[in-house]
Amino acid sequence: MTVEDERLRRAQRLHLSGDAEAAESAYRDLLDDEAQGAAARHWLGFLLMQRDRAGEALPLLERAVAADGGHAEWHFNLGLARARMGLDQEAVSALSEAVRLDPPRYFYWTNLGAQLMRAGRDAEAEQALCHAVSLNQHCPDAFHLLTGMLLRLGRHGEARRCNALGVLAEPPGAMAPIAVGQALCELGRHEEARALAQEWLRERGDSPVARHMLAAFGGGEAPDSCDAEYVGSAFDAAAASFDQDLARLRYQGPQWTAACLSRLGIAAHSLPALDLGCGTGLVGEAARPYASRLDGVDLSAGMLEQARAKGIYDSLDERELRDFLRTGGGTYQLIVCMDTLPYLGELEELFILLAARAMPGCLLLFCTESLDDGEAGDFRLHHSGRYRHHVRYLDRLLQEGWEVLERTRMPVRDESGCPVWGDFVCARKR
Repeated sequence: MTVEDERLRRAQRLHLSGDAEAAESAYRDLLDDEAQGAAARHWLGFLLMQRDRAGEALPLLERAVAADGGHAEWHFNLGLARARMGLDQEAVSALSEAVRLDPPRYFYWTNLGAQLMRAGRDAEAEQALCHAVSLNQHCPDAFHLLTGMLLRLGRHGEARRCNALGVLAEPPGAMAPIAVGQALCELGRHEEARALAQEWLRERGDSPVARHMLAAFGGGEAPDSCDAEYVGSAFDAAAASFDQDLARLRYQGPQWTAACLSRLGIAAHSLPALDLGCGTGLVGEAARPYASRLDGVDLSAGMLEQARAKGIYDSLDERELRDFLRTGGGTYQLIVCMDTLPYLGELEELFILLAARAMPGCLLLFCTESLDDGEAGDFRLHHSGRYRHHVRYLDRLLQEGWEVLERTRMPVRDESGCPVWGDFVCARKR
């Protein structure tokens, strides 16, 4: 080993030990060395990249590659530096050379795919990411990158499948059992999903979530509605971040409610109103300007705590909504029930109870998730854990005493980035 070799090794040891300042100095001492100058430039550029000094790193990496273009790793790091400097096409060129020199390297292909996406070269990005998957089906990166691109292109069916594969590629224990089971169902692997839920139940026999998801995954006959214990526990757990989570999922209930009530031209503060399944009060905020009184009902104490803090309700009741409708004494001229019916399958009793609490001319606003025309039955428990309803079922329920004023089919929210289509309905009590 030459003295120059030992000096480079020493600089690299300092680098690996985390002594960045000493390593930088040691690399700089070698920049003019005829034998080791190119390598020192590369490693110094790499070190500066790690220290978020990409502008300084880039010319060093450029010169290193120009002096010795036979190292895939050097081209890879040059590609990363160019990407950080916003040089998208130049970054693609360097990363392409890295994969040419070392084709089996999985993460070279994922980075090339990501950079091709940034450069707007989607077809090439898809090829690169699919090649990464062929090299290693147990790493999630390529699946997640490909999912994002497919979503952007509106290829939602492929995106759902790709996202599911990414979930299953995550290390054991990294994803919640519910996410793993839903991914298995998305891929048609229902037996595995049921086995997972059964194991979950054996470990946590008291878990209402595990019981419900076993039914959602096809383990036995699905109940006619979600168990109240499941709904309460699930929403209590989600309450603290619920508003932010629904914003991320692009939930449309509050916006549609506000727009619908505005179109109807209702006088301000004129209607005694009820918010069924009020949650944290997102829809209540849309209804409040039209309400002379606003009552809220929800199963989840955690959700009601968030709603109470907003100060928009005259009363809040912690009860299952059908129980409230059976036993309460008030009547209303406005009832909103947004993103609540997906937790109820059979709706006949609910609509009877609604009619009993609705004054003549009462407005009823609700939404459901749509059951496709090709699927049998009036409703079905989906592997998301929520019910989907057929529009013909809604028509049958509404024809008994309600006049439909407005019906809109549109996405209710996103699921794994893909729109979940639903029916938004405004009806008036005859």
